[in-house]
Amino acid sequence: MTGESEALIAEIRDVADLELVAAWRDLYARSLEPNIFLDPDFARPALGYLRPHGLKIMTVFETGQNRLLALAPVVPPTVPFGLARVYVHKQAALGLPLLAKDVAGPALAKLVDAVRALHGAPSALVFSEIPRDGPTFRLLNEIFGEKRRIHILGQYERPALLLAAAEHRVRSKTKGDKNSFRRLRRLGERGALSYRIARDAEVAGALTEFLALESSGWKGMSKTALASAPDRAGFVKAMAESFARDGKLQIESLDLDGKAVAMGLLIEDAGAGYFWKIAYDEAYAAQSPGILLVRELTGRLSAHRTLRAIDSCAAAEHPMIDHIWPERITILDVGINLADDPRGRIAIAAESLRRSLRKSAKRLLRRNASGKAPIAGSWRARS
Repeated sequence: MTGESEALIAEIRDVADLELVAAWRDLYARSLEPNIFLDPDFARPALGYLRPHGLKIMTVFETGQNRLLALAPVVPPTVPFGLARVYVHKQAALGLPLLAKDVAGPALAKLVDAVRALHGAPSALVFSEIPRDGPTFRLLNEIFGEKRRIHILGQYERPALLLAAAEHRVRSKTKGDKNSFRRLRRLGERGALSYRIARDAEVAGALTEFLALESSGWKGMSKTALASAPDRAGFVKAMAESFARDGKLQIESLDLDGKAVAMGLLIEDAGAGYFWKIAYDEAYAAQSPGILLVRELTGRLSAHRTLRAIDSCAAAEHPMIDHIWPERITILDVGINLADDPRGRIAIAAESLRRSLRKSAKRLLRRNASGKAPIAGSWRARS
Protein backbone atom coordinates (compact mmCIF):
# COMPACT_ATOMS: atom_id res chain seq x y z
CA MET A 1 0.00 0.00 0.00
CA THR A 2 2.95 2.35 0.66
CA GLY A 3 4.03 2.31 -2.99
CA GLU A 4 0.49 3.00 -4.15
CA SER A 5 0.13 5.83 -1.62
CA GLU A 6 3.29 7.50 -2.98
CA ALA A 7 1.62 7.70 -6.40
CA LEU A 8 -1.09 9.90 -4.88
CA ILE A 9 -1.10 13.59 -4.02
CA ALA A 10 -3.32 15.28 -1.40
CA GLU A 11 -4.63 18.80 -1.97
CA ILE A 12 -6.89 21.19 -0.08
CA ARG A 13 -9.42 22.73 -2.46
CA ASP A 14 -12.21 25.30 -2.11
CA VAL A 15 -15.86 24.30 -2.48
CA ALA A 16 -16.27 27.16 -4.99
CA ASP A 17 -13.46 25.82 -7.20
CA LEU A 18 -15.18 25.27 -10.55
CA GLU A 19 -12.20 23.33 -11.91
CA LEU A 20 -12.87 20.67 -9.27
CA VAL A 21 -16.48 20.01 -10.27
CA ALA A 22 -15.92 17.68 -13.25
CA ALA A 23 -13.42 15.52 -11.34
CA TRP A 24 -15.73 15.51 -8.30
CA ARG A 25 -18.67 14.40 -10.44
CA ASP A 26 -16.56 11.65 -12.00
CA LEU A 27 -15.43 10.39 -8.57
CA TYR A 28 -19.02 10.33 -7.31
CA ALA A 29 -20.01 8.09 -10.23
CA ARG A 30 -17.31 5.51 -9.41
CA SER A 31 -17.21 5.77 -5.61
CA LEU A 32 -16.88 2.77 -3.32
CA GLU A 33 -20.07 3.72 -1.47
CA PRO A 34 -22.17 6.55 -2.90
CA ASN A 35 -23.12 9.41 -0.60
CA ILE A 36 -25.89 11.41 -2.26
CA PHE A 37 -25.19 14.27 0.17
CA LEU A 38 -21.68 14.55 -1.30
CA ASP A 39 -22.98 14.66 -4.86
CA PRO A 40 -21.51 18.02 -5.98
CA ASP A 41 -24.98 19.24 -6.98
CA PHE A 42 -26.06 18.80 -3.35
CA ALA A 43 -22.85 19.47 -1.43
CA ARG A 44 -21.59 22.58 -3.21
CA PRO A 45 -24.71 24.73 -2.65
CA ALA A 46 -25.11 23.33 0.89
CA LEU A 47 -21.51 23.97 1.93
CA GLY A 48 -21.56 27.28 0.08
CA TYR A 49 -24.25 28.66 2.39
CA LEU A 50 -23.20 26.89 5.59
CA ARG A 51 -19.50 27.73 5.39
CA PRO A 52 -18.44 26.22 8.74
CA HIS A 53 -15.38 27.88 10.22
CA GLY A 54 -12.15 26.37 8.92
CA LEU A 55 -13.80 23.93 6.48
CA LYS A 56 -11.34 22.22 4.13
CA ILE A 57 -12.28 20.21 1.07
CA MET A 58 -9.66 17.45 1.36
CA THR A 59 -8.89 15.74 -1.94
CA VAL A 60 -6.57 13.01 -3.18
CA PHE A 61 -5.52 12.93 -6.85
CA GLU A 62 -3.54 10.46 -8.86
CA THR A 63 -0.08 12.00 -9.30
CA GLY A 64 0.28 13.72 -12.67
CA GLN A 65 -3.39 13.10 -13.52
CA ASN A 66 -6.65 14.95 -13.00
CA ARG A 67 -8.27 11.75 -11.70
CA LEU A 68 -9.79 12.42 -8.28
CA LEU A 69 -9.55 9.42 -5.93
CA ALA A 70 -10.89 10.75 -2.62
CA LEU A 71 -12.83 13.74 -1.32
CA ALA A 72 -14.15 14.71 2.12
CA PRO A 73 -15.15 18.00 3.75
CA VAL A 74 -13.09 18.24 6.95
CA VAL A 75 -13.19 20.68 9.86
CA PRO A 76 -9.81 20.88 11.66
CA PRO A 77 -9.55 20.88 15.46
CA THR A 78 -10.26 24.06 17.38
CA VAL A 79 -7.38 23.33 19.78
CA PRO A 80 -3.91 21.90 19.04
CA PHE A 81 -3.83 18.09 18.85
CA GLY A 82 -7.62 17.93 19.09
CA LEU A 83 -10.24 16.26 16.91
CA ALA A 84 -10.74 16.83 13.21
CA ARG A 85 -14.16 15.91 11.82
CA VAL A 86 -15.49 14.83 8.46
CA TYR A 87 -18.20 17.48 8.30
CA VAL A 88 -21.84 16.37 8.25
CA HIS A 89 -24.23 19.33 8.11
CA LYS A 90 -27.87 19.42 9.17
CA GLN A 91 -29.11 18.87 5.62
CA ALA A 92 -27.16 15.61 5.25
CA ALA A 93 -27.93 12.14 6.58
CA LEU A 94 -24.63 10.42 5.71
CA GLY A 95 -21.00 11.30 6.41
CA LEU A 96 -19.29 8.92 3.98
CA PRO A 97 -16.17 10.25 2.23
CA LEU A 98 -16.04 9.65 -1.51
CA LEU A 99 -13.42 7.00 -2.34
CA ALA A 100 -12.60 5.62 -5.81
CA LYS A 101 -13.67 1.98 -5.81
CA ASP A 102 -10.54 0.66 -7.54
CA VAL A 103 -8.05 2.29 -5.13
CA ALA A 104 -10.19 2.91 -2.06
CA GLY A 105 -7.63 1.64 0.48
CA PRO A 106 -4.64 3.76 -0.65
CA ALA A 107 -6.91 6.77 -1.27
CA LEU A 108 -8.35 6.59 2.25
CA ALA A 109 -4.89 6.15 3.79
CA LYS A 110 -3.61 9.20 1.89
CA LEU A 111 -6.67 11.23 2.91
CA VAL A 112 -6.12 10.40 6.59
CA ASP A 113 -2.40 11.25 6.29
CA ALA A 114 -3.37 14.64 4.83
CA VAL A 115 -5.75 15.29 7.75
CA ARG A 116 -2.96 14.38 10.17
CA ALA A 117 -0.79 17.09 8.57
CA LEU A 118 -3.40 19.87 8.92
CA HIS A 119 -2.79 22.98 11.01
CA GLY A 120 -3.39 22.05 14.66
CA ALA A 121 -1.93 18.55 14.17
CA PRO A 122 -5.14 16.57 14.77
CA SER A 123 -4.72 13.61 17.11
CA ALA A 124 -7.97 11.99 15.99
CA LEU A 125 -10.46 12.07 13.12
CA VAL A 126 -14.21 11.49 13.47
CA PHE A 127 -16.40 10.01 10.72
CA SER A 128 -20.10 10.50 11.57
CA GLU A 129 -23.19 8.75 10.14
CA ILE A 130 -21.45 5.78 8.55
CA PRO A 131 -23.52 2.65 7.73
CA ARG A 132 -22.10 -0.24 9.75
CA ASP A 133 -22.72 -2.82 7.02
CA GLY A 134 -21.24 -0.80 4.16
CA PRO A 135 -17.84 -1.12 2.46
CA THR A 136 -16.51 2.15 3.92
CA PHE A 137 -16.73 0.96 7.51
CA ARG A 138 -15.24 -2.40 6.52
CA LEU A 139 -12.33 -0.54 4.93
CA LEU A 140 -11.83 1.65 8.02
CA ASN A 141 -11.72 -1.52 10.11
CA GLU A 142 -9.27 -3.11 7.71
CA ILE A 143 -6.84 -0.19 7.85
CA PHE A 144 -7.19 0.96 11.46
CA GLY A 145 -8.72 -1.95 13.36
CA GLU A 146 -5.57 -4.05 13.67
CA LYS A 147 -3.72 -1.54 15.90
CA ARG A 148 -6.90 -0.69 17.84
CA ARG A 149 -7.00 2.79 16.36
CA ILE A 150 -10.70 2.65 15.55
CA HIS A 151 -13.32 3.46 18.18
CA ILE A 152 -17.13 3.37 18.00
CA LEU A 153 -18.32 6.68 19.46
CA GLY A 154 -22.01 6.27 18.76
CA GLN A 155 -24.53 3.86 17.22
CA TYR A 156 -28.23 3.92 16.41
CA GLU A 157 -30.77 2.09 14.26
CA ARG A 158 -32.34 4.12 11.46
CA PRO A 159 -35.68 3.08 9.90
CA ALA A 160 -35.49 2.04 6.26
CA LEU A 161 -37.66 0.49 3.59
CA LEU A 162 -35.79 -2.51 2.25
CA LEU A 163 -37.64 -3.72 -0.81
CA ALA A 164 -36.49 -7.33 -0.47
CA ALA A 165 -38.63 -7.53 2.68
CA ALA A 166 -41.50 -5.41 1.35
CA GLU A 167 -43.75 -8.06 -0.24
CA HIS A 168 -44.61 -9.85 3.00
CA ARG A 169 -45.23 -6.56 4.79
CA VAL A 170 -47.59 -5.24 2.11
CA ARG A 171 -49.65 -8.46 2.14
CA SER A 172 -50.03 -8.56 5.93
CA LYS A 173 -52.63 -6.39 7.67
CA THR A 174 -51.68 -4.73 10.93
CA LYS A 175 -53.34 -2.54 13.53
CA GLY A 176 -51.44 0.39 12.02
CA ASP A 177 -52.99 -0.35 8.62
CA LYS A 178 -56.50 -0.34 10.12
CA ASN A 179 -55.85 2.96 11.88
CA SER A 180 -54.55 4.45 8.63
CA PHE A 181 -57.61 3.28 6.67
CA ARG A 182 -59.81 4.92 9.31
CA ARG A 183 -57.83 8.21 9.14
CA LEU A 184 -57.89 8.12 5.35
CA ARG A 185 -61.67 7.63 5.38
CA ARG A 186 -62.14 10.54 7.80
CA LEU A 187 -59.89 12.79 5.74
CA GLY A 188 -61.80 11.73 2.61
CA GLU A 189 -65.03 12.87 4.23
CA ARG A 190 -63.66 16.43 4.05
CA GLY A 191 -63.10 16.42 0.29
CA ALA A 192 -61.66 14.56 -2.70
CA LEU A 193 -58.34 12.85 -1.99
CA SER A 194 -55.65 12.34 -4.62
CA TYR A 195 -51.97 11.44 -4.76
CA ARG A 196 -49.54 13.36 -6.92
CA ILE A 197 -45.90 12.86 -7.92
CA ALA A 198 -43.95 15.80 -9.33
CA ARG A 199 -40.96 14.94 -11.51
CA ASP A 200 -38.63 16.76 -13.91
CA ALA A 201 -40.07 20.15 -14.91
CA GLU A 202 -42.91 19.83 -12.36
CA VAL A 203 -40.49 19.82 -9.40
CA ALA A 204 -39.97 23.61 -9.28
CA GLY A 205 -43.67 24.34 -8.75
CA ALA A 206 -44.10 21.49 -6.27
CA LEU A 207 -41.04 22.69 -4.32
CA THR A 208 -42.63 26.12 -3.94
CA GLU A 209 -45.71 24.38 -2.50
CA PHE A 210 -43.57 22.30 -0.17
CA LEU A 211 -41.64 25.30 1.16
CA ALA A 212 -44.90 27.14 1.87
CA LEU A 213 -46.44 24.08 3.56
CA GLU A 214 -43.39 23.50 5.75
CA SER A 215 -43.26 27.19 6.71
CA SER A 216 -46.94 27.19 7.71
CA GLY A 217 -46.33 24.84 10.64
CA TRP A 218 -44.13 24.56 13.71
CA LYS A 219 -40.94 24.66 11.63
CA GLY A 220 -41.92 28.07 10.33
CA MET A 221 -42.65 29.25 13.87
CA SER A 222 -39.28 27.97 15.11
CA LYS A 223 -37.43 29.37 12.05
CA THR A 224 -36.11 25.92 11.12
CA ALA A 225 -38.09 25.58 7.87
CA LEU A 226 -36.05 25.56 4.67
CA ALA A 227 -37.59 28.87 3.58
CA SER A 228 -36.95 30.56 6.94
CA ALA A 229 -33.52 31.79 5.80
CA PRO A 230 -32.78 33.10 2.28
CA ASP A 231 -29.45 31.25 1.97
CA ARG A 232 -31.06 27.98 3.08
CA ALA A 233 -33.88 28.42 0.57
CA GLY A 234 -31.29 29.26 -2.10
CA PHE A 235 -29.46 26.02 -1.40
CA VAL A 236 -32.54 23.81 -1.69
CA LYS A 237 -33.70 25.54 -4.88
CA ALA A 238 -30.28 25.14 -6.53
CA MET A 239 -30.06 21.50 -5.46
CA ALA A 240 -33.64 20.75 -6.58
CA GLU A 241 -33.07 22.28 -10.00
CA SER A 242 -29.99 20.12 -10.63
CA PHE A 243 -31.46 16.94 -9.15
CA ALA A 244 -34.78 17.32 -11.00
CA ARG A 245 -32.93 17.80 -14.28
CA ASP A 246 -31.03 14.53 -13.66
CA GLY A 247 -34.13 12.63 -12.48
CA LYS A 248 -32.86 12.35 -8.90
CA LEU A 249 -35.64 14.24 -7.10
CA GLN A 250 -39.37 13.81 -6.97
CA ILE A 251 -41.97 15.38 -4.68
CA GLU A 252 -44.82 13.24 -3.40
CA SER A 253 -48.06 14.94 -2.39
CA LEU A 254 -51.27 13.83 -0.68
CA ASP A 255 -53.90 16.33 -1.84
CA LEU A 256 -57.34 17.23 -0.52
CA ASP A 257 -59.49 18.97 -3.13
CA GLY A 258 -56.32 19.65 -5.13
CA LYS A 259 -54.42 21.24 -2.24
CA ALA A 260 -51.51 19.46 -0.53
CA VAL A 261 -52.09 18.33 3.07
CA ALA A 262 -48.79 16.41 3.23
CA MET A 263 -45.70 16.43 1.04
CA GLY A 264 -42.39 14.59 0.98
CA LEU A 265 -39.10 15.03 -0.90
CA LEU A 266 -37.66 11.75 -2.18
CA ILE A 267 -34.14 11.70 -3.60
CA GLU A 268 -33.15 8.74 -5.79
CA ASP A 269 -29.79 7.67 -7.19
CA ALA A 270 -27.99 4.45 -8.10
CA GLY A 271 -30.91 2.24 -7.04
CA ALA A 272 -31.21 3.80 -3.58
CA GLY A 273 -33.73 6.30 -2.22
CA TYR A 274 -33.58 8.88 0.56
CA PHE A 275 -36.79 10.20 2.13
CA TRP A 276 -35.19 13.53 2.85
CA LYS A 277 -37.97 15.91 3.99
CA ILE A 278 -41.61 15.78 5.03
CA ALA A 279 -44.20 18.46 5.85
CA TYR A 280 -47.92 18.45 6.53
CA ASP A 281 -50.83 20.81 7.09
CA GLU A 282 -51.31 21.03 10.85
CA ALA A 283 -54.97 21.95 10.38
CA TYR A 284 -55.52 18.25 9.58
CA ALA A 285 -53.28 16.89 12.36
CA ALA A 286 -56.09 14.73 13.77
CA GLN A 287 -56.08 12.69 10.55
CA SER A 288 -52.24 12.33 10.59
CA PRO A 289 -51.70 13.27 6.93
CA GLY A 290 -47.93 12.73 7.30
CA ILE A 291 -48.52 9.09 8.26
CA LEU A 292 -50.97 8.68 5.39
CA LEU A 293 -48.43 10.11 2.95
CA VAL A 294 -45.71 7.71 4.14
CA ARG A 295 -48.09 4.73 3.87
CA GLU A 296 -49.08 5.71 0.32
CA LEU A 297 -45.41 6.15 -0.58
CA THR A 298 -44.56 2.78 0.98
CA GLY A 299 -47.25 1.00 -1.02
CA ARG A 300 -46.18 2.64 -4.26
CA LEU A 301 -42.48 1.88 -3.82
CA SER A 302 -43.18 -1.68 -2.67
CA ALA A 303 -45.37 -2.34 -5.69
CA HIS A 304 -43.06 -0.91 -8.34
CA ARG A 305 -39.75 -2.06 -6.85
CA THR A 306 -37.66 0.46 -8.81
CA LEU A 307 -35.38 0.99 -5.80
CA ARG A 308 -33.66 -1.64 -3.65
CA ALA A 309 -33.79 0.43 -0.43
CA ILE A 310 -35.04 3.75 0.90
CA ASP A 311 -33.26 5.41 3.81
CA SER A 312 -35.69 7.34 6.04
CA CYS A 313 -32.97 9.88 6.97
CA ALA A 314 -34.74 9.90 10.37
CA ALA A 315 -33.46 9.95 13.91
CA ALA A 316 -33.32 6.90 16.15
CA GLU A 317 -36.63 5.78 17.69
CA HIS A 318 -38.69 8.02 15.45
CA PRO A 319 -42.25 7.77 16.82
CA MET A 320 -43.96 7.63 13.42
CA ILE A 321 -41.83 6.04 10.74
CA ASP A 322 -40.39 3.46 13.16
CA HIS A 323 -43.72 1.62 13.01
CA ILE A 324 -44.26 1.93 9.27
CA TRP A 325 -40.75 0.96 8.13
CA PRO A 326 -39.61 -1.87 10.44
CA GLU A 327 -36.27 -2.56 8.75
CA ARG A 328 -33.17 -0.86 10.11
CA ILE A 329 -29.82 0.51 8.95
CA THR A 330 -27.21 0.57 11.71
CA ILE A 331 -25.50 3.97 11.70
CA LEU A 332 -22.15 4.55 13.41
CA ASP A 333 -20.00 7.46 14.49
CA VAL A 334 -16.37 6.34 14.35
CA GLY A 335 -13.22 7.87 15.80
CA ILE A 336 -9.77 7.16 14.33
CA ASN A 337 -6.68 7.60 16.53
CA LEU A 338 -4.11 9.44 14.40
CA ALA A 339 -1.32 9.75 16.99
CA ASP A 340 1.41 7.33 18.02
CA ASP A 341 1.41 8.78 21.54
CA PRO A 342 -1.31 9.15 24.22
CA ARG A 343 -2.74 12.32 22.64
CA GLY A 344 -4.95 10.36 20.26
CA ARG A 345 -6.41 8.26 23.07
CA ILE A 346 -7.00 11.41 25.13
CA ALA A 347 -8.79 13.14 22.23
CA ILE A 348 -11.03 10.08 21.67
CA ALA A 349 -11.75 9.77 25.42
CA ALA A 350 -12.64 13.48 25.64
CA GLU A 351 -15.03 13.12 22.67
CA SER A 352 -16.67 10.06 24.28
CA LEU A 353 -17.16 12.00 27.52
CA ARG A 354 -18.60 15.01 25.65
CA ARG A 355 -21.10 12.79 23.88
CA SER A 356 -22.08 11.04 27.09
CA LEU A 357 -22.69 14.33 28.90
CA ARG A 358 -24.69 15.69 25.96
CA LYS A 359 -26.84 12.55 25.88
CA SER A 360 -27.50 12.81 29.64
CA ALA A 361 -28.42 16.49 29.29
CA LYS A 362 -30.89 15.71 26.48
CA ARG A 363 -32.45 12.94 28.55
CA LEU A 364 -32.86 15.35 31.48
CA LEU A 365 -34.45 18.00 29.27
CA ARG A 366 -36.93 15.48 27.87
CA ARG A 367 -37.83 14.32 31.36
CA ASN A 368 -38.49 17.91 32.50
CA ALA A 369 -40.31 19.02 29.35
CA SER A 370 -43.82 20.22 30.09
CA GLY A 371 -45.26 19.36 26.68
CA LYS A 372 -44.59 17.53 23.44
CA ALA A 373 -43.65 18.87 20.02
CA PRO A 374 -45.78 17.81 17.04
CA ILE A 375 -44.85 14.40 15.66
CA ALA A 376 -42.95 16.03 12.79
CA GLY A 377 -40.84 17.84 15.39
CA SER A 378 -38.98 14.66 16.19
CA TRP A 379 -38.15 14.04 12.52
CA ARG A 380 -34.43 14.57 12.21
CA ALA A 381 -33.88 18.35 12.15
CA ARG A 382 -31.92 18.89 8.94
CA SER A 383 -32.61 22.57 8.59
